[in-house]
Amino acid sequence: MNARTKLGLIVLFALATTIALNELNLSYLAPNYPYKQGLITTADEYSYFSPAEQMLKTGEWNVNSTGEKAYIRTPGYGIIYFVALALGGSHAFFVLKCIQLLLFAGSIVLFFRLLRFFADEKLSLIATTVYAFLPCFSGFTYYTLSESVLPFFVLGWLYTLIIRTEKNQWLMLVFSTAALVMIRPQLIVFPLVLLLYYTIKRDKLVFALLVGLLPFVSWQVRTMSILGEWPELHPIYSTTNNSLYRPPHREMTDLFRIWEYRGEMFHGNMGVISSDTTIDARNKVLQTIPVEYRKSIEPLLHDFQQLRYLQQSNYAGKSIHGFLPGEKELVQKIQKVREYLKAQHPFDYYLKTPCLSAKRLIGTSMMNLFVFQATWSNAWVVLLLKIVCFVLIVCGLCAAIVVLFWGENHILKVCALALLISLFYLVFFQRMNEERYLYPYLPVLLLFFVAVVERWKRRVKQFQQ
Repeated sequence: MNARTKLGLIVLFALATTIALNELNLSYLAPNYPYKQGLITTADEYSYFSPAEQMLKTGEWNVNSTGEKAYIRTPGYGIIYFVALALGGSHAFFVLKCIQLLLFAGSIVLFFRLLRFFADEKLSLIATTVYAFLPCFSGFTYYTLSESVLPFFVLGWLYTLIIRTEKNQWLMLVFSTAALVMIRPQLIVFPLVLLLYYTIKRDKLVFALLVGLLPFVSWQVRTMSILGEWPELHPIYSTTNNSLYRPPHREMTDLFRIWEYRGEMFHGNMGVISSDTTIDARNKVLQTIPVEYRKSIEPLLHDFQQLRYLQQSNYAGKSIHGFLPGEKELVQKIQKVREYLKAQHPFDYYLKTPCLSAKRLIGTSMMNLFVFQATWSNAWVVLLLKIVCFVLIVCGLCAAIVVLFWGENHILKVCALALLISLFYLVFFQRMNEERYLYPYLPVLLLFFVAVVERWKRRVKQFQQ
């Protein structure tokens, strides 16, 4: 049996296993759990799907709402949904599920083909089997999140960098770069680091990367013209939003980042003081904040409560243009307190909180399905799988460092640098991460691990000879 046949069988059995596991996971969810046509819905899907639906109805990538301007988010995943909507109509979510399953299958093929550039066939097949069947690599396939498709586009982008013999490599790199960044802007660090590398090497692929980045740059210019300011990589804030996501919330986020690394804790606190103006609500939030910060934070919580009450009572259902009364003053007050607290607690800001963020982000098995978290959480097989997945992720992170200093493939070395920079951004600057933010990096971490194992094997053989 040749390698192609073996790979085909791996893909088929992996698809069958993934479908069976995810359908079983759906059957264990509560009857009223939010999922549509076999896809688990998420809070982010409005900003992905609403513009696509409006595009099909009106021909404009927009939303018919006075709330968050979802159409300013990069439209990569939304375009995939638009295709599903155009093809499936009322069955769009089922079509989207099929697309996501096909992209997972495609990622298995890409993973194997990437491995064959630096590993032998046997090791490549073993590693591909691990990637195809371990749940940590396919846990978001049934979710309405960009993570459901990112492994395919991350591996596709990396593949176009390595295939130097393909005649259409230039075009493939343009497309893969554009798709990668338009789906997840935070991953722009990968093409930027490669852009610097190719510029130093005077490689002609620098032009492909530049052209591939043009759609993202154009989108940023478009968004800037709408907002009147640079939209950042995650453009959810605007003075025109009639929702929680206005400038004071952005400043509160940066303030809480001094000591807080748990995103759900912060968002829960914002929900409490947004829905209640009483002192009890403030005290409830203060109890989750370290004692040494409470005196400085309490007045800000009071002002935030009052502002949210003003917004929800006087501006309910109305369009907002610019700052609300007292909003700009609150923003300035939060900024001042933040700078003061950063200076007073440098250890927390520069070391403790980033370390806790890194521990939380990396200390996961990525076994996110409900059956693993609840239904079968105490089964020894599940516990063993969680340990295996966690160890593999940690080994992959260690391998990324090894590849950076000991690797043979220059593209992998540069990608290892980009990955480490990207993770540093998540834990030091973004801090309040969800575990799923690590998910797009997992296939690359496994690639690094295999690359280290392969080189170690060759060194052992040389020593034995």
